[in-house]
Amino acid sequence: MAHCQSQHARFALRPLAALLACAFPLAVAAQAVPEKKEEKKETTLPEVKVKSSVDEGYKVEVTTTATKTETPLRDIPQFINTVPEALIRAQNATSLQDALRNVPGVTYAAGETGTQANQVFYLRGFPAGGDIFIDSVRDLGEYNRDLFATETVEVLKGPSALIFGRGATGGIINQTSKVPGVISRNEAAFTFGNFDKKRLTADFNQPLGSDNAARIVGLWEDSGSYRYPQDVKRYGIAPSVRFGIGHPLEVTLSYYYLKTEDVTDYGQPALSPAFTGTGQFAMPPVSPENYYGYAKHDFANHETNIATARVDYRISKDVSLRNVTRIAKYERQVEATISTLTNTDMNGQAVTPNTPLELLRVTRNHDSGRTRDNDDTAFINQTDVSWKLQTGSVKHTVLTGLELAREKLDRVGYVLDANPNQAGTQTPTSFTSFLNPDPNTELTYTKTPGVRALAEGNTVAAYAQDQFEFSDQWKALVGIRYDHFKAEARTENIVAGTVATGPFERTEGMWSGRAGLIWQPTVTQSYYVSVGNSYNPSGELAVYGQNGTNLNPTNENLDPEKNVGYEMGATWDFADGLQIRGAIFRNEKTNARRLDETGATVLTGKRRVDGIELQFAGNILPNWEVYSGIAFMTGKIVSSNANQGKTPLGVADVAGNIWTVYKFGGGWEIGGGVRGTSGFWLNDANTGEVPAAAIVDLTAAYVKANYEVRLNVSNVADKTYYIGGYQNNPNRVIPGEPRTYAVTLRYSF
Repeated sequence: MAHCQSQHARFALRPLAALLACAFPLAVAAQAVPEKKEEKKETTLPEVKVKSSVDEGYKVEVTTTATKTETPLRDIPQFINTVPEALIRAQNATSLQDALRNVPGVTYAAGETGTQANQVFYLRGFPAGGDIFIDSVRDLGEYNRDLFATETVEVLKGPSALIFGRGATGGIINQTSKVPGVISRNEAAFTFGNFDKKRLTADFNQPLGSDNAARIVGLWEDSGSYRYPQDVKRYGIAPSVRFGIGHPLEVTLSYYYLKTEDVTDYGQPALSPAFTGTGQFAMPPVSPENYYGYAKHDFANHETNIATARVDYRISKDVSLRNVTRIAKYERQVEATISTLTNTDMNGQAVTPNTPLELLRVTRNHDSGRTRDNDDTAFINQTDVSWKLQTGSVKHTVLTGLELAREKLDRVGYVLDANPNQAGTQTPTSFTSFLNPDPNTELTYTKTPGVRALAEGNTVAAYAQDQFEFSDQWKALVGIRYDHFKAEARTENIVAGTVATGPFERTEGMWSGRAGLIWQPTVTQSYYVSVGNSYNPSGELAVYGQNGTNLNPTNENLDPEKNVGYEMGATWDFADGLQIRGAIFRNEKTNARRLDETGATVLTGKRRVDGIELQFAGNILPNWEVYSGIAFMTGKIVSSNANQGKTPLGVADVAGNIWTVYKFGGGWEIGGGVRGTSGFWLNDANTGEVPAAAIVDLTAAYVKANYEVRLNVSNVADKTYYIGGYQNNPNRVIPGEPRTYAVTLRYSF
């Protein structure tokens, strides 16, 4: 019991939140006197970052994401999936999409620009395109997110506006960055495999004296792809420096640069209802390697720059201040092709269920609507003050915060004309065989600037949260947030120099929050109930690929959509190191945008997703680790002018994964897992469905103190499966990767 009390004392600094806030945080801070005697005692706290997270295995007990400070998962009334660095390395995961394979309840749709890694993620059946964060700061850009500088990936399920603001309907995705520590750690890794995979990463951490450190992480990749003729070229560097480690004042400066060159890919044409004769689309009976774009014309180039300054000031043992400032710039140039099955065959006859597959043909439109340049920027500043206090017998850990943000989108669309001498605009297009597409077809066309879309969002937000500790058994979390969000948008005709649409403007004042009650009858059990809400304003900047703006005459006068989540969950910790977490939840959008009988957009739609989720992580035996999860979900479009009563796209009845590694000793280990889904609809009309699939992956490794050799084989059975479609349209689907293998050589020094 004494040990348990010491554990509670250790975590007393962690803020879980509240509503007290704005009246007296400064008064408390003013009364707090820095206690230099405590500095020596607390120097070990920041060194939690020094120990390699690879050594900590698959079980994660603490997070800094949900409450902005280190908090035990058992003290957070929300389901959180954390993909640790040890798991990322064991699976040789390189992209955010790879990491999210381990999170049940996540499905995918092709984002505008169609690059495989630039997916729109759906969390519990709701899109999370604008709900991606790096170190709890919104990551606005549309780019292929690589994990070379990422330590862990966290997914917070359910509305999470208390900490993260607008959006966050089904949850948020947060990437935590690699930061410097005071223990020297240097390594280089080279990966090669089939489909001409070649990837090199390097990670150098160098102490600078006893309390400063610098780190630089680098990436080079020049690989092929199973989606011929896609190539993957990536170059990245992430330097950072950290001053005053273990002291009351600590400063971290970091920079992230990533440049990627890809070929756009909107997937493969699905078999149309004309061919199936059932009113449903069906999966294409072709190889996952079949590519239906133009190798010489389709491209997506991204360049991302993110600079961050973080200041942590421990005013006293009870009061801390943190300020984070980020400046980000996201550039992108894209040309893309939309391919669909043609309604007439090679002989010009209408397609029917009797048409032979070899006569089916595909129309490939090199699309002006998806040819654009992006130049998006963000300036974000967050300030948090946390402190401990006590009222009677009740202990409080309070956090108050202020967020200021300015986000801008600048997107230039282009007009592609195959015959500029003819009146109007002629789309560059061609036909190709459905069974044997020719990606080397060449087109001729002109490319001229068309419309520039300009949008800006300004946020001023204040939030407060309080973690109540009534006793060792009873705790509570209460928090509230107010967002003042102003959005402006317009489009301009570049050649004519005139305004095309707008300007439009929308200002919102949004109150959101979270409340949870936690019961912990023993140190190994924790049970909670919670409720939280969030909003999707009309002017939010998650336009993700559109040539237009986020505001228009239809939604300029509409209030935000409202989201609410209810959850009841539990955590069980076992002595051998295994942790089991579970939750029952309901996520609901209560006033979704819909068209009424007159064609006007109104806020009377409603959709709901109910489910149960379980996660197992940790050690079954000292040398046997497991990471697994499963989600059972049921979704319903409760109210809508169309598709009422049907299942929302992206909601799988069952989805889950299990990954396990057994260490034999002497450096040898072997492992693998299964990931799968029962299938899900590609659109709200339920006319196209991704079929059920279970995919087996394997790994084997020889790991010593200063080097590692690892083999990864994905999709061992070479099964054809699909990971998603194209945003509410089932006429195109994205195939998953066939059997792939990769060997990684890692050297530490």
